Amino acid sequence: TALLKFCRETVFASNMDTTKSIEQVLQETGIYVGPTVGTSMLPMLKNRRDTIVVKTKTERLKPLDVALYTRGGKYILHRVLSVTDTGYIIRGDNCYFDEIVPEETVIGVLTEFFRKKKHYFCTDEKYIAYAKKRVKSYKLRRVFVLTWRKVLAGIKKPIKWVLRYDKRRK
Repeated sequence: TALLKFCRETVFASNMDTTKSIEQVLQETGIYVGPTVGTSMLPMLKNRRDTIVVKTKTERLKPLDVALYTRGGKYILHRVLSVTDTGYIIRGDNCYFDEIVPEETVIGVLTEFFRKKKHYFCTDEKYIAYAKKRVKSYKLRRVFVLTWRKVLAGIKKPIKWVLRYDKRRK
């Protein structure tokens, strides 16, 4: 917790200038510390609860690295699945479709993060085991999630119809 407090007070203070983009902070300091936004990296990172530490990309990323890149003016943090000649195949841990990301859009790499109040390094053996397991279990998770979504969609339609019918009767 002392390290998290130090990070937030030093680097995060420079990030608090809302007129600066994450790219500008990375160019000026080489490091960005801030909260996560979104659910694409669940269960590893929770929306607006966890804090990420991203460093400027200095070399080509490797599979299992978590890249910070830009798409349509937004910042995206997703895991690298494979490296291509011109970029990367990337997917969020909670996403079910791959994305081709050009090299020039990648601006940083996740090096560590704070989940709740616990500090994790992306070089830690337990973290690497988690990342490998998450990538390896993708196909099974995708089948389960997409099937479950179809089941829920099939249930929602009759329920909506019954509720509408019930309202008409009153």
